[in-house]
Amino acid sequence: MSMFSLADRRLVLVVGKGGVGRSTVAAAIAGECARRGKRTLLFETNANDRFGAYFDKPPVGTQIVELAPNLHAVNTNPAAALEEYGLMILKFRSVYEMVFENRVTKAFLRAIPGLDDYALLGKCWYHSTEEKRGQPVWDTIVFDLPASGHSVSMLRVPQVIVDTVPEGPLTRDARTVKELLADPARTAAVLVTLAEEMPVNEAIELEAKLGALGIVPQHVIANQIYPAHFVAPPVAKVVDALAADAQLASPLRELATHAELARDRRALNDRYLTELARRTRVKVTELPLVFAPQLEQVHVRQLGAILATTLA
Repeated sequence: MSMFSLADRRLVLVVGKGGVGRSTVAAAIAGECARRGKRTLLFETNANDRFGAYFDKPPVGTQIVELAPNLHAVNTNPAAALEEYGLMILKFRSVYEMVFENRVTKAFLRAIPGLDDYALLGKCWYHSTEEKRGQPVWDTIVFDLPASGHSVSMLRVPQVIVDTVPEGPLTRDARTVKELLADPARTAAVLVTLAEEMPVNEAIELEAKLGALGIVPQHVIANQIYPAHFVAPPVAKVVDALAADAQLASPLRELATHAELARDRRALNDRYLTELARRTRVKVTELPLVFAPQLEQVHVRQLGAILATTLA
């Protein structure tokens, strides 16, 4: 599957352990889809938003906002998603407030296991079906899911509803959501990890857990890979000689220390890239570590271009 076919999917699920750069990869994919002319919605939930800063905009909130041409974003939460659902079904705010905002209904809703996650997932599904004048509002939705444990629980909710709730409107919608998630023609799952021991182990476990839900990842992206600047034999010998020189002047000592660190990090990355390639069922794509105090739009665009090239 290429970046072109990622852009052709209605829903792209970006999943991974916390701290692996999942949101950055989601923004890079969404930005590249938008650049290719796809009307793209970058979807996140309960997030400490980074997308606004990535595209030189204010932080993204619960209302859909434009980040760039063809690219919009929303950062929803369970309360906002339930309110939107209630207003959509009941049509009038006064009726919504009478039904959803009274004490008894609130207590009932709080008692339903998984309702918050289903509200968030349901909002994403709704946008995948949203139409205006007979045409889809969004060509592609890129869902930056929560950290891996939470994301698996969220993605499992439709199956739990189908298995446990009596047949009716709720189970009908849950079955439709489940079918969307498990349909590779409409949905692509992208696993993001670091080439390090714990993230790789968790990525392999996550691949299996998603597979049990009928969601088969099409891509594994190894993020923040160190450059191989100091691993070639001639350069490596120079680094070793500098590091072994006890009389080395301070500037050269600092340079040698930095080179050793970068070489060791690259060796670690290579070790776990090999491990990842051996244990995963899909191709592993590498993204480089961006050496910048803060990621900006230019960096996100560069990462999107690399994905477009390497996945094509």
